Parts: sequence; C-alpha cells; structure tokens
Amino acid sequence: MHKTQKSVFNSLTPVEKLRHMLHGLREKLVTVRRIPHPKTRTVGRIMAMSEEDMDAAVQAFVAAVERCKKAGFDFIEIHAAHGYLLHSFVSPLSNVREDQYGGQLLENRIRFPLRVVEACRQVWDKPLWVRISASDWAEGPEKDASGLWKQWGIEQSKVLSKEMQKMGVDLVDVSSGGNWVKQDIPLKHGYQVHFAEALKQALPSLTISTVGLITDPVEANSYIESGKADVISLARELLRAPHWALIAAQKLGVTVKAANQYERAWH
Repeated sequence: MHKTQKSVFNSLTPVEKLRHMLHGLREKLVTVRRIPHPKTRTVGRIMAMSEEDMDAAVQAFVAAVERCKKAGFDFIEIHAAHGYLLHSFVSPLSNVREDQYGGQLLENRIRFPLRVVEACRQVWDKPLWVRISASDWAEGPEKDASGLWKQWGIEQSKVLSKEMQKMGVDLVDVSSGGNWVKQDIPLKHGYQVHFAEALKQALPSLTISTVGLITDPVEANSYIESGKADVISLARELLRAPHWALIAAQKLGVTVKAANQYERAWH
C-alpha cells in the first residue's frame, strides 16, 4: 500500500476476555461490572474488572499498538463506542461501580478509558483517533432536573473529548448508540451529524469526524463546507460502492486519478 502512496489504518477494538483469553470459556470473563445471568439472575462468570484486570487491559492495548507499529500502519483508532468496554465504563447506564472508576462522578467513569488513551498515545507517535458514542439514545434526558446523570450524552462527550485532546488525540470519530438494548435511534442520512457539530463547536481546534448512513456525496460535502465536521467516515456505503470516492469526485467536479488498471473507465 505504501508503494502506491496509500495510508493504512487499523481500529483497536477491545476483547473483554482479557487475561484469560487463550484459555477458553472455562476462565472468567471481565467487564465494567458483574452481570447476572439473564434467566436465573445469578452472577455467572462475567465479573467486574479488578485493578489487575484494568492493568492487563491497558497493556493489551499497548501491545496492540506495538503490533501496529511493526505492521506499518499510518494511523490507528481506539474503538470506545457501541457498547464495547470503554463505552461501558463511561455510561452511567452500564457503569454502576462504587469505586473510583464508576458511579455518578463523570471523572470516575472516564478515568479508565483515559488511562487507555494515554498509554496508547505514549507509544504511538503517528495520528491517533478515538471513536466514541455521543449518546446512548435511551429514553429521557442525559441529566435529570436534580442533576443526576441518567445516560451517556453529548455534554459528557464534550468533557471526554476535551480530556483526550489534552492527551494528544488527533481526531474524535463521533458515532452513537450500542450500549442500551432499548435504544431508539431515528435512522436517516447523516443522523449523527448534529453530535459532531456540537463537539466541533465546543472544541473548534479538535479534528472531528462524522459517520452514519452517509451515502450522498453532495450532502456529505455540505457537512464539511458548513463546518459541522472536518472528516467524513464511510462504512457500509464503501462495501456497496468501493469506488465511492471516484463517484463523489465526478459529482462534485473534482479531478482525481483512479488506479492505473481502472483509469480508462473514469474518462
């Protein structure tokens, strides 16, 4: 890829079996809190992470970054969204711990995710992205009238993003959802753009990416031109249309070069 002047990207997604990953399902599983069996309501093998487990998780992320360095990746993204481990720590819906890593205090719930980000930043000298969920899309407000945090939302996302920017994170990729089984998401083109816009307004010097059912090149470009986001991220649309960038360039009147073997098809 580098020979053709292409950048290579990798997303680091946590695996929650951590220290006992190689020993099969007979070993314990760990996550933000102990989880009862859905039928018996008894607590099974899924246990709350201890300090030792958290240290192991941080080292697992660092080890993954070191592998990315050896493989020659140009930038990486820490996946802290969609109900995965780091999202489950920041959300008050899933994090009901009673120690320094949980509870109502926002600084407690973001403590462990920030440990991961800081450790990765220390060993990675290339661009570092972090994907977050900006909302749990649960019923009700992010914070109630008494000041209690009820779910993860954009105001807490601003605080988390500001702290990550201080640590040297280069880009925050703004997604949403994935942590609450009863989430109610109004799916449409660009349905998450307003989250990116809110973060961009709060942190204008931080590069912000928006993502989510973005398919139309003209509308996608409008998000950039209007300052709602700095970067457009595509997922399923690139699976459906691998040459989306070339199609977008044609619609927007931009000259780009296709791969040599395909070039004659784009003139």
